[in-house]
Amino acid sequence: MRQILFAAALLFVAEASLAGPVRVRLVNGTTGGPATAELVTLYRLGEAMDPVAQEADAGPELVLEAPGDPSPRPWLLQATYRGVNYNEPIRLGPDGSAEVELTVYDPFDEWREPDIGLVTWRALYRRLPGSAGEALRADHILVVENRTDPPRTFIADETLRFSLPEEPVRRGLPSVSATGATGMPVPQSPFPTETAGEWAIRTAFKPGETELIVNWEVAYGGERHEVRLVAPRASPEVMLLASPPDIELVLPADSTPGWELLGADEAAGLTAARKFDVAAGEPVALVLSGGSVPPETTASGRALPPVESDAGEGAQIGTVGRLPDPTLASKWALALLMAAALGFGLLHRTLSGGEPRRKPGV
Repeated sequence: MRQILFAAALLFVAEASLAGPVRVRLVNGTTGGPATAELVTLYRLGEAMDPVAQEADAGPELVLEAPGDPSPRPWLLQATYRGVNYNEPIRLGPDGSAEVELTVYDPFDEWREPDIGLVTWRALYRRLPGSAGEALRADHILVVENRTDPPRTFIADETLRFSLPEEPVRRGLPSVSATGATGMPVPQSPFPTETAGEWAIRTAFKPGETELIVNWEVAYGGERHEVRLVAPRASPEVMLLASPPDIELVLPADSTPGWELLGADEAAGLTAARKFDVAAGEPVALVLSGGSVPPETTASGRALPPVESDAGEGAQIGTVGRLPDPTLASKWALALLMAAALGFGLLHRTLSGGEPRRKPGV
């Protein structure tokens, strides 16, 4: 018994020795000066996002006490400033302490270009294995660039609207994830608007690029689906791709001028259409038909990854939690999409001739 108590006491001392102060300095990236926050929280990452220390109405400098933890688990520091969460992954030093500088930004709520804009919009429609291929998976990636100077964060009741097919053409609810500067995808909560077929998100677009991935499924009965969407914002390009490459793409009679059918790329396993310089609110239409039903593995012969998620950077609005990323199974498809975009010469900064695509007057 004495040996057990002695071992427990040693373990307690070892853990306690790892406890240390986390010294935080808050900086306002808009003004360059010190910042305050409504709430600063230190999270321990693991099977859950565990808040271990908090301070409300935090000043420019504060100290949080990290509890002793012998494991090498990562930590996350979050500051909530004017309704937006800002996150910084940290690791404690050998003594359990850390010094962290966390930058927040003043908000703005009016979308004005060129301060902020949609720099690219790419979409992949693919036949699903099983179920006789009676469904298509739609994976849309939209990249929003916040170019404000001085830098600020865009946040409003609806930061971006996007159109979706209505049920029963759309099967189930859409899912959305956002990836910012930390590179960690964070599930978002899309909600329907008062306009039929339109959904919105309240994702904070911080300085730099934010990548949105929107997923849904559509019925493919009769092996035919007509894409009928609306451009959410002006974009230098829109790319629509389909897999497998024997899906036929046809432009409907009422499609807007400027669309190109690029044909199939058998090596990439895709066929594609594109258009440059798409206006906000412009109709986007394309008819998909036919195509072989894929097996239960990917085009490269690998099994599709399971839907699971590691700890993310935390919701940009609301409470941080370790949430499953419902779009993770589509990351493989989007990686394929990006590789194919390079092969097709479809990057928004590239023309088919290889010269950089310049804006008028630049």
